[in-house]
Amino acid sequence: ISSKTMEAKGVKGLYFIGEVLDVTGWLGGYNLQWAWSSGWCAGQYI
Repeated sequence: ISSKTMEAKGVKGLYFIGEVLDVTGWLGGYNLQWAWSSGWCAGQYI
């Protein structure tokens, strides 16, 4: 996965965002922030 675009390096046009990337954050909205931020990053390159 490209950390800049969230695009799979092996499959052009395939993006992964949010919890599918298995990122663990502290309680209190950090996981939601990751979901929104990774979605925004991917959206910039679609």
